[in-house]
Amino acid sequence: MRLLSIARISLGASALMAVASTVAMAIPNGGPAAPPQASFHGRPMDDHGPELNFGDLSVFDTITEIGAAQSPDVPFCDHRADLLTVLGHDFAESPRVQRPLDTARSVELWASDVMGTWTAVYTRADGVSCVVSSGIGWERGHDAVALLETEGLLPSG
Repeated sequence: MRLLSIARISLGASALMAVASTVAMAIPNGGPAAPPQASFHGRPMDDHGPELNFGDLSVFDTITEIGAAQSPDVPFCDHRADLLTVLGHDFAESPRVQRPLDTARSVELWASDVMGTWTAVYTRADGVSCVVSSGIGWERGHDAVALLETEGLLPSG
């Protein structure tokens, strides 16, 4: 079952990388690195109309099937330990920042200096974690908090 989960995340990341590779990034020479940019199209939390705020993570709380039992047309969620193992093993990503939210929930950013990938992860109160957003263009020195703010997962501050 774990192999199916890994393949599903890998396929999703490959598709996102193909889309994200068309996004131009500007990093000034000699200046501080700008946070990586990614396409915002197709994220489930963006599809709820004007009544919900951009970045509303409650849509992930409604996902009932996780891991290998999930349909391929829903955002990927799995037990936290399993999901983070895949990010570390398959993408060489490591945790960069974690921010608590209300009611025992959190959002965090995992990124890889080696692969240049990043993944925003939302962890629900029940311990299930979901891939909220991901992209390419991560480099050492990027500001993880700024990226989460850009993605609409943390209030700008």
